[in-house]
Amino acid sequence: MDKLKQLKAYIDNQDIYLMKEIPPEELPISKEVRDTCMKNKCGQYNNNFMCPPYVGTLEEFEDKVKEYTKGFLVLVKDKIDDPSDHNAFYVSADQLHGIMLDIESYGKKLGFDQSFAFIGGHCRLCKICAVRLGKEKCIDSKRARPSLEAVGVDVIDTCSKVGIHIAFKKDEVTWVGCLLI
Repeated sequence: MDKLKQLKAYIDNQDIYLMKEIPPEELPISKEVRDTCMKNKCGQYNNNFMCPPYVGTLEEFEDKVKEYTKGFLVLVKDKIDDPSDHNAFYVSADQLHGIMLDIESYGKKLGFDQSFAFIGGHCRLCKICAVRLGKEKCIDSKRARPSLEAVGVDVIDTCSKVGIHIAFKKDEVTWVGCLLI
């Protein structure tokens, strides 16, 4: 089995809802998405090393995407028993973070040396991000990853391009990560 097939099979065998391949150049990078981050509705703008402005400019990400030949969207879905429990929505996001790190590592083992994973939502590895504690850099940079939204990717449009419809429901959450190789 060739290495790309091995990687796809490995991703498919994770505890995920769905995996779809997407050419990296079809990731729609949007100023509007970045502007939404800057409005700081989630409270992470300028408060998380894996969020803007710390993740670089849209132009820098556009240049970085050109280095990759394949992309894999990875989705996890979770039913929420108690929609009033805000933390319940993030359990599966944290699971996706672990899955994305695992498949990134596996990609590197197969020889896709520049494999890089994006998580769903903001990084939550630390209870309080080091930037909020006045640190100069992330203290867990080997595991911390930005989300697609943080680098300006319109996730809803991206999913739509490959036939995935994301529905916003009060009792269900879908998180989207991406592996670039």
